[in-house]
Amino acid sequence: MMISARQHEILVKTLEMYIQTGVPVGSAALADAVSVSSSTIRSELATLEAEGLLTHPHTSAGRVPTDAGYRYYVNTLMAEDHSGASPGEGMPFRAPEGYGNVDELLQGVSEGMSEVTRLLAVVAGPSALGDSVARVDRLPLREGAHLIVVSTESGLSTSTTITLPSYVEEEELREILASLNTYLGDRPAGANPLATVRSFLADYNPLAVGAVLEAVEILGRATERGLFIRGASALLARLDDLDPASLSAVVEVFERRRWLLKLVGDALERSVSSSGVVVSIGVESGFYNLVNTSLVAAAYNHRERPYGVVTLIGPKRMEYDAAISTVRSAAEALTQHLDSRF
Repeated sequence: MMISARQHEILVKTLEMYIQTGVPVGSAALADAVSVSSSTIRSELATLEAEGLLTHPHTSAGRVPTDAGYRYYVNTLMAEDHSGASPGEGMPFRAPEGYGNVDELLQGVSEGMSEVTRLLAVVAGPSALGDSVARVDRLPLREGAHLIVVSTESGLSTSTTITLPSYVEEEELREILASLNTYLGDRPAGANPLATVRSFLADYNPLAVGAVLEAVEILGRATERGLFIRGASALLARLDDLDPASLSAVVEVFERRRWLLKLVGDALERSVSSSGVVVSIGVESGFYNLVNTSLVAAAYNHRERPYGVVTLIGPKRMEYDAAISTVRSAAEALTQHLDSRF
């Protein structure tokens, strides 16, 4: 969106003041922060409102940002960050020490993120997102029955039993698994190999292919295991500076775990695609119920492959610079710890 340099300054100052106070921002308040007259500020505020970046609760009130205004502000922060300026303040986030396994590490990171920002912190590991499948093996059991063993990128192995009709030959099943493993090995980092693999295996018995892929999809499916959430109490402690609609929306996210699984899964895909921090404002998350919330997320890696995602969820009136800085630092710290310890 093209606005003038003066309009940009006024819009950014309006956002900063509203985020800090929660009070609609008027021209008198802005006059102390911007070196132009109150009449000029009023004119520019009217223009920004006409552009859909600001609105006002009632006729005599000051302005508050719209979702488009928040988006402009966040894009400005991200652009400053890419240019070398840091959007956050203070020391970078540091992962905890003294953890015994990956789950303890992820739990510690979620606690630290929440303490730093007073937002709902969600750290998801592979099992919470649907772990990337690395290899599929099988062990013949009784006639027609096979144990399917799925190994994932995170190093976990799970298994289930399938039963095939007697006319499916052992040799064909071996060929299906060999072709499937070749396909898995050739995929790019972060890709979902099961999305298009059926066409790759189209020359084989469709019943056998379907049974194998159904087992693989079930074993790799997202679960609540590996999902670490902290910060509900920190949000409840902010009753004085959060509007009830924003607070209730965030608490509802906390309670509805399947929303969280979808939110963090989508955030992982977007972060991998953009190779950085992603921010969803209001309904950009895809959930109308979350119209009063925002989400800041970044993927973290293990051995150069996406492993999980760190996320902060809170009211739209959050301190985006601190959230962006915390999420980025947490993702970088997790990547470093995973690569050096596991």
